[in-house]
Amino acid sequence: MQLLDVAYHTVHDYPGGAPSLAPRMGKSPHTLNHEVTGNGSAKFGLVDAVKACQLTGDYRILYAFAEACGHVCIPMPTDSAADAQGVLHQLAETSREFSELCAEVCTSAADGHISDNELERIGRERLDLMGALARLGEAVLSLNQAGKPRHLRGE
Repeated sequence: MQLLDVAYHTVHDYPGGAPSLAPRMGKSPHTLNHEVTGNGSAKFGLVDAVKACQLTGDYRILYAFAEACGHVCIPMPTDSAADAQGVLHQLAETSREFSELCAEVCTSAADGHISDNELERIGRERLDLMGALARLGEAVLSLNQAGKPRHLRGE
């Protein structure tokens, strides 16, 4: 999807649309509408894109930008349990995500071709697995650091 289309939908899918989001971004609704429709000389810039993602919790702009550059985005781990139970829990979650990816690929490929919708679902499952792997890595690192004396931790 085109970046400007994604920005338009991010703004207009927000509860209350541009009239509600624009003041939070420090803009008039009229200006924000012009920026995301590409009308006139108004431009929706990178700083605005970040603000829109942060304020709405909608990351379609980020994902479209990454896709246009041949990359994907993975949410960063936010909190890791520094105990074996946390690591084992995250390993189980990663295994579950892998099985969901396998199931989606098997179901989608069973008829010998993969539709655009199936490809999109497989892509989402891949990203979910990559996120789970990142969280597993963070949990393992956290457990590693917890077992070291304070002066040897990477703090």
